[in-house]
Amino acid sequence: MPPEPIRLLISAARRRMVMARVLQWSVAAIGAAAAAGALLLGLARRQVLPWAEEAVVVIALVAVVVAVVASVLSRPSDSAAALAVDQRLGGKDQLSTTLELSRRATHNELDERQIRRSAAWAEGRSLEGFGSILPRGKLVALALLAIGASLLLAIPRSPADARQEERAEIAAIVDAAADDLEAAAAEAETEEMADELRWAAEELRRAESLDDAIRQLGETRQQLAEQDDPQALALKTALGGLDERLRQDPIAAGDDAVSQLSQLRETADSLSAEQRDAAAATLEELAGQLDAAAPDLAGALAGAAEAVSSEGDPSAALDRVLDELEAAGERVASAEDLADARSAVRSAQEELGEAREQREAGDGEGQGQGQGQGQGQGQGQGQGQGQGQGQGQGQGQGQGQGQGGGGGGSGTGADNPNPVSGGTGSNNNLGLGQGDDDIVRDPERGQILDPAGYEQGEEERVDFSTSDPTGEVQGRTTGDGLRNVPLVPYTERIAEYQSQALDALDRMSVPGSLQDIVRDYFTELGS
Repeated sequence: MPPEPIRLLISAARRRMVMARVLQWSVAAIGAAAAAGALLLGLARRQVLPWAEEAVVVIALVAVVVAVVASVLSRPSDSAAALAVDQRLGGKDQLSTTLELSRRATHNELDERQIRRSAAWAEGRSLEGFGSILPRGKLVALALLAIGASLLLAIPRSPADARQEERAEIAAIVDAAADDLEAAAAEAETEEMADELRWAAEELRRAESLDDAIRQLGETRQQLAEQDDPQALALKTALGGLDERLRQDPIAAGDDAVSQLSQLRETADSLSAEQRDAAAATLEELAGQLDAAAPDLAGALAGAAEAVSSEGDPSAALDRVLDELEAAGERVASAEDLADARSAVRSAQEELGEAREQREAGDGEGQGQGQGQGQGQGQGQGQGQGQGQGQGQGQGQGQGQGQGGGGGGSGTGADNPNPVSGGTGSNNNLGLGQGDDDIVRDPERGQILDPAGYEQGEEERVDFSTSDPTGEVQGRTTGDGLRNVPLVPYTERIAEYQSQALDALDRMSVPGSLQDIVRDYFTELGS
């Protein structure tokens, strides 16, 4: 074992060498990672790579960890450290020779003299001049250059960043619509319909764009429409009428058809012949009323009526009626569940459509100003002739509208508040004047009536007294006319009306025989 001064000096030199290697290799690793990151970020500015910045950070951290571990594992040996001390501090191979001699089992006097001389040289020797632990300047400069390039590519906003933000916004909108479908699935009455809505939500989340998502929801709506039961609405109405009929003219105790029929089955044997005949007549009448909407139920009711009127046991026939009622109720419930699902899908599709329109409007945002004025004035005069005294009445109306363009603006003119009209005459002749400057337009290209807030102007009647038997006009009056009919652009209302119509179809509020007509009508208007 070498003397303690030699061991201490060699240990200090090894630590210095390990630290220098760690720093040097770490800087080199960071520089290499930054260079690779710059290439990746440069690619990410042209192509959407949402993970690019995170990947650069991970690469840099991994590179530093690998550099530190590799530096520690490849730390220099005692012999390498002794040789480095001899070379850098001018030891002239003293430490390396002494270290080799100290490993021998025996030493001669010459060896002992060499060991003592080396120990004296190492005594109190510092590592000043051994070399800095900091990496070389060129290596640091290259690493900083690579880091700067990465920052220049990472910080400024790129077209790829804009596309990525757009994708994130679209994904959030689509996810919200998918969440609505999943909420509707949780409220579905049947597991089959819940599965279809959940499947639609999963497919929606995979959509790559708003157009793709809207198309998928359209396909889902089509699939649900193919499951539509055209007789469900009539059947629902028939069942409601059956309950109401039996509440008004009960055949047994109970609040609805099922409870009364069940009670009738239990008490039929104890009823008198007159009571059974009355119940049978009611059942026969109900069978006739339900024959078109629910033929199976009507047949069961007819059979039950015959069984109740006889002296036999009507339990089997009434059980059949109850089974048909249960089947009809399930059919109506399934149709209502389907209607709710279709409504949920349609609402999701409309939300995505509105989001797409808003985004398109934002992309092509512009400004425009427009002014428009319009005036309308009506004037009329009535004249009559006759014998004797008479009275005359006058009434006037005025309407006006105008449009002006300039950057996409429009304007409408106000009413002429003072249309002039008048008329006098004998024998109660009436004079009427009317004027209207509104342009007659095809509603598809012009404007439509918006009845909200519509009201007529005030009417003023003036009695004229005259002594002229010829009925010549003796005076004229000015009164308020009618307010302009409130017109709005066609495109501002058709979407609302179309939505209400389609919602009525989804909710089974329109008879099956008219559904196709209503759907085609509003589809044609909206195209």
